[in-house]
Amino acid sequence: MTSPIKTEIISNLDGSITIASEQDDRIVKKLSDLNSKEKFHNRSTQYKGDSVMSHKVASIPMIVVEQMMREGIWGNQERMKVWMNDPANAMWRTTKGKL
Repeated sequence: MTSPIKTEIISNLDGSITIASEQDDRIVKKLSDLNSKEKFHNRSTQYKGDSVMSHKVASIPMIVVEQMMREGIWGNQERMKVWMNDPANAMWRTTKGKL
């Protein structure tokens, strides 16, 4: 099985490196569409809060998770909550409401 993310390490002239990652846009679009459908079907069961975070509230593509890891969001519950509540990231949510 091949990885859904292609990563390339590029050596720069100044001795530094650049890590470039990409994921097939069709996979990302399909996940966004599935999240919209799930959000529509879950409209009567809006997220109401959960201190142990045991309810599914999002499906996030691996390329976005990788970026969140680099930015220190993934694994940090408070930063994750802010990120999930940002309207710019609504396409990854499977529920409505605030976390």
